[in-house]
Amino acid sequence: MTQEPVLSVRNLSRTYSTGKGIVSAGFTVGAGEVVALVGPNGAGKTTLLEALCGTADYVGSVRIAGFDREHEAHQRQNRVCLPERRNLPLFLSGVAAARLAEGFWDQPGLFSRFVTEAHFWGLEGGDLEQPALALSQGMREKLMLALVFSSTAALMILDEPEAHLDPIVRHRLEQRLVARRDQGGALLLATHDAYMAARLADRILIVRAGRLHNLGAVPGVEAVFDALETSTEGDA
Repeated sequence: MTQEPVLSVRNLSRTYSTGKGIVSAGFTVGAGEVVALVGPNGAGKTTLLEALCGTADYVGSVRIAGFDREHEAHQRQNRVCLPERRNLPLFLSGVAAARLAEGFWDQPGLFSRFVTEAHFWGLEGGDLEQPALALSQGMREKLMLALVFSSTAALMILDEPEAHLDPIVRHRLEQRLVARRDQGGALLLATHDAYMAARLADRILIVRAGRLHNLGAVPGVEAVFDALETSTEGDA
């Protein structure tokens, strides 16, 4: 019996009054697979991810771990998202955020995993007790990554996870992405880093003017740049 993909998207559309958005998107992400969305600013990557994360309405079909959107609680339990706009409320500490996430995602044990995960990202105990207001932008980013990677959800959706990270933390991010994939997780990430996409992704989807173009398995970063340059010329 063929295993159902962790994420299955069919004919998903979400458009604005300007006509921009995402149109008739369709793709899957299986267990142990990394799929990367690559495209210029304004192409529709974030619009698509917001729909998949349940923070924006859409038309079409999205199934996560076998559940459609009529079963939102089950979808929420089986996905974890790192959105484009991901600042914690400034009064909230990492410890408080982890306890809230444990209940919201219905994942017992998340708080304990968070403490361990925070150490991996270079956060000390005192950092976790501080309100977000007292932390630098880089430390807030590491805090959000620690929260997300503490989840055991089957599907991880990441919008530009490399943003605002220094080289060492970017390396740790790639380590975590590879580990999650090797553990059977399904990962969908939007990125402007073509090199990271070429290194990590099993498949790459080029996003151009609200439509997806399947680049498939990529032999190297030059193929990604060629596809991006072709898409830019096509929009000219």
